[in-house]
Amino acid sequence: MARRSSAVTQAAIAKLIKGALAAGIYKEHIIGVKLDRDGAATLLFGEQRKPAPEKDQVNEWDEVLQK
Repeated sequence: MARRSSAVTQAAIAKLIKGALAAGIYKEHIIGVKLDRDGAATLLFGEQRKPAPEKDQVNEWDEVLQK
């Protein structure tokens, strides 16, 4: 089954993001773009995620491989 072409272009998404930035939205708050089948693009906003500190991350392979 062939994939159909997208109704939303990369240029349209770039314009959407540039418009949000011009409106005063910080780029850190843009978390994604939602595309609908009918060709509508919606910009998704949210809080910036902070990565967990590396000290708190436990990996079971750390014990096996012994850095």
